[in-house]
Amino acid sequence: MAAKEPEFVFQLSADDILREMKYGASNPAPENIVSLAAAVVKELEQTVEPSFGLNLEADLEDFEFTEYSAGFPVERLSLAAVTLGHELDTTMRFYREKGEDTYEYMLQLGSNLVVESLADHVNYLICHSRDREHILKAAFRKSPGVGRVPLHENRPLADYLMVDRIQIEVNDMFQLVPKKTILFFVEWAPRKVHHNDLEKRCHHCGKTPCEFRV
Repeated sequence: MAAKEPEFVFQLSADDILREMKYGASNPAPENIVSLAAAVVKELEQTVEPSFGLNLEADLEDFEFTEYSAGFPVERLSLAAVTLGHELDTTMRFYREKGEDTYEYMLQLGSNLVVESLADHVNYLICHSRDREHILKAAFRKSPGVGRVPLHENRPLADYLMVDRIQIEVNDMFQLVPKKTILFFVEWAPRKVHHNDLEKRCHHCGKTPCEFRV
């Protein structure tokens, strides 16, 4: 019997948000900021609706990017979409319109950490789906709008994954809705292929921030 895949677990602390705000032992946060960070964590835990779509092996004859191409032969392509849902957008707009800028900013920081954690989780599922013979190796994940992948590549990724099933849309500017959404892909190549993209490996060390994370 195959082992059950691990489920995504919401993990966020007030300290995580305070670190993003550059607070620490040498620069302690004011009590009111500490209290706000704790409130943000509770609100996010109640508000986010983590979901994802995944295709471990896209049909390379059926799927194609508009412009982007890899610098090495791709034998397998995994596609993914992760989102925290629409309610979070509504919540952040509510506090922004109320003029509670600090709280809304902290919601942004916390939700950024959560959506990256969700992407890491799905990336883990992809990396551990490797073929039994281990003849392929995976590159680090890439997202439209980052590095040399044009933002408009969100469109073919979204269409192929049929992201409307998890309430994700791509607007006319190729931006993703809800805002805390990430589309990404992982390219696989034969182990004999040498390329810089294929040398950046995830060690699941929990390092934050991670220079290999997209």
